[in-house]
Amino acid sequence: MKILLFGGTGLLGTDIYEALKNEHQVKVLSSSDCDITKLENTYHKIKFEKPDIAINCAALTDVDRCEKEEDNAYKINAIGVKNIAISCRDFGVKLIHISTDYVFDGEKKEPYTEFDKPNPVNIYGRTKLAGEKFVKSILNNYIIIRTAWIFGKKRQHFVDYVISGIKNNEEIIAVKDMVSSPSYSSDVAGEIKNIITLNETGIFHIANKGYCSRAELAEEIIRLLKKPGNVKVVNQSQWLRPAKRPFFSALKNYHLHLLGIDNIPGWRDALKRYVRAKIEE
Repeated sequence: MKILLFGGTGLLGTDIYEALKNEHQVKVLSSSDCDITKLENTYHKIKFEKPDIAINCAALTDVDRCEKEEDNAYKINAIGVKNIAISCRDFGVKLIHISTDYVFDGEKKEPYTEFDKPNPVNIYGRTKLAGEKFVKSILNNYIIIRTAWIFGKKRQHFVDYVISGIKNNEEIIAVKDMVSSPSYSSDVAGEIKNIITLNETGIFHIANKGYCSRAELAEEIIRLLKKPGNVKVVNQSQWLRPAKRPFFSALKNYHLHLLGIDNIPGWRDALKRYVRAKIEE
């Protein structure tokens, strides 16, 4: 199968490429290869490459930067997605679009399913939800995948921040009223590989099972490394960031569960494998 991967050099995109490259013909596009905010660019790429499936991992994911650069966030996370969807529609290409747990407001007391109503509390979440709406209004043949708190080998993230803080005996700031589902990018990529083989459409949550706070995640990393860590536990109100985060945005892979194919491991298992890989680098 021929697959065109927008945002293929990022954290999740890199692992999706690794998961698919041996069984599919995958073309990777970085932001410099295709500016998705311009329709003529996405249209040209889809027309020229003639993929069976396009996967969109391209996004502005820096939550605080989105708050400061609202126009830019909407251009990339909403208009860029619209442009890819229009291009896929016109050339009969299936779109797999990556979204986020931050489309939810965090007021629910148990993990969100695909059937819960989104209500984002920050610009990042609003722009990502706008992208989802464009996909649903433009295409019939699509899959929207929401994931959460991604960690992996490609770029720095909270897990790496904690590991570095432990190694260098630096203070680690961990928020206790931010809870979600830490998800290993290679596990998410593996589930995306599996879902490609199915003739499915709609919204799917793909996250490692279970949930924890940032503070609990930091404590688990300390336990795995078997080294002391200087963790300062704070509330969001003390953390002082431009963007508000949902208090509880854990995801349940309910759609996969209903289909009998939710085989992704728990977050502790995923974290253990990632930390082990980091130690062996």
